[in-house]
Amino acid sequence: ALPAGEAQFVLESVVRLAPAANLQLSGLYKSGGMFCTQCEAEGFRRITYYYDRPDVMATFSRVRLEAGKESYPVLLSNGNKLEHGDCGGGRHFAVWEDPYPKPSYLFALVAGDLGKVSGTFQTASGRQVELNVYSEKENVDQCDHALASLIKSMQWDEERFGLEYDLSLYNIVAVNDFNMGAMENK
Repeated sequence: ALPAGEAQFVLESVVRLAPAANLQLSGLYKSGGMFCTQCEAEGFRRITYYYDRPDVMATFSRVRLEAGKESYPVLLSNGNKLEHGDCGGGRHFAVWEDPYPKPSYLFALVAGDLGKVSGTFQTASGRQVELNVYSEKENVDQCDHALASLIKSMQWDEERFGLEYDLSLYNIVAVNDFNMGAMENK
C-alpha cells in the first residue's frame, strides 16, 4: 500500500494489441492504412489497464512511437515532440511528452502517410506556437479553413479568457478514418 498523501509512482505496462482486428474503432485501431486512437469515452481501456474516469488524471510523459518510414512517415501523439530519428532497417521513431495531467480519454496517437498545412501563432507573451492540420494527402486542400479557425480560436481564448496556449505545438488531425471526425492534439 502507498502511504497516504502525495505519494507518487510510475506504472509501466506491456500489452499486445491487434489494431487491424479492432473493428470497433475504439482504442487503438488500424483503418485505411493508418493507426489511430479513439479513446473517448472508454477506448483507452482497450489499449491498457487504466481507471478510465475523467477525475483520474495522468501525464503521458514519454510516448514512443516506432514504425516503418515509408508506410508511416507521420508519427503523432499528445504534447510536444521531444525526439525523433532513424532506427535503421527502414524504421523511424518519435517520442512525445505531454506535461499536463489529463484523463485517458484525451490520449491520442496517429501513425500514417499524411499531408498537412502549417502556420504559426504568436502568443500574447511573444512565444511562437507551431500549428499543423494533418489529413490524407488528397484532402489537405480542405484544411486551410481549419488552420484559420484555429488561429482565431487561440486569439479568442487569450482576449476573452486571458488563456495563453501552454505548449510549443498544436496539431489537429482530420482524417476519414476517425469515427469522431477529427482530433486536436494538445
